[in-house]
Amino acid sequence: MKYNTLEDYKDFLCTCYTKATAETYFKCMEYLLSDQYIIDCKNINIEKLLQKLESMRYKNQYSKYKNAFLKFCEFQNIKLDNNTLLSLDIMKLDKKKKYRKLNKVRLTDIKNKIKVIRDKRLKLSYETMLATGLRVSELSQIKKADCITTENSILFRFIAKGGKKESVQISAESHKRLFNDLVKLIEDNKQEKLFYSSNYLQKEATKRGFQCHDLRRAFAKIEYKKNRNLDKVRLSLRHKSIKNTKIYLKSKVEI
Repeated sequence: MKYNTLEDYKDFLCTCYTKATAETYFKCMEYLLSDQYIIDCKNINIEKLLQKLESMRYKNQYSKYKNAFLKFCEFQNIKLDNNTLLSLDIMKLDKKKKYRKLNKVRLTDIKNKIKVIRDKRLKLSYETMLATGLRVSELSQIKKADCITTENSILFRFIAKGGKKESVQISAESHKRLFNDLVKLIEDNKQEKLFYSSNYLQKEATKRGFQCHDLRRAFAKIEYKKNRNLDKVRLSLRHKSIKNTKIYLKSKVEI
């Protein structure tokens, strides 16, 4: 019964998030419920779930599992009382921030590595991320039907982190060569998705000595250099907090 419930939960997540996020939240709930025998949602032991959440050391990990838990409650129509919701917020205060050590990388080096890629679709995937600031998970979900092409621009529609519907635009004026190449890619596309999968893009980027997210970090710095307006950069990156934007601007990607 538990696994039927989890599979139904996964189907529910797919209506709200990207496939990658749905898979992540599904695995989170699979872990949180791993020591419980569930007949129906009424016999779920919330206290056990909270204990597992409390045992997590890092904020990044905790936030992911907490969000999966809250979405599961929404799916099962489980109403959490105010004390439980408050305890979830308090738990987060005790968690540590886990930072990954990032090596310095120069944008000119990344561009040179992208420039020599022979696979046109792969090359355009990286160039589009750099031009728009799209996350790899956002780019990889885009289909031909998600593209609105006009004489002067291309609008890409996608589901952003958090499940919100968003869009970004590439103009012919700002990115003439990229614009023309993307128009041709859209017209000739016979695949389900316009670009490669996120796993493949990350793997190929690693082979070449950079990360897909380096392109988003570089985009943030380029945008800030253009207008020196922190809030405009935040909006371009679709960050809720200006703190996240500042972290990007302090990243080790040198433009």
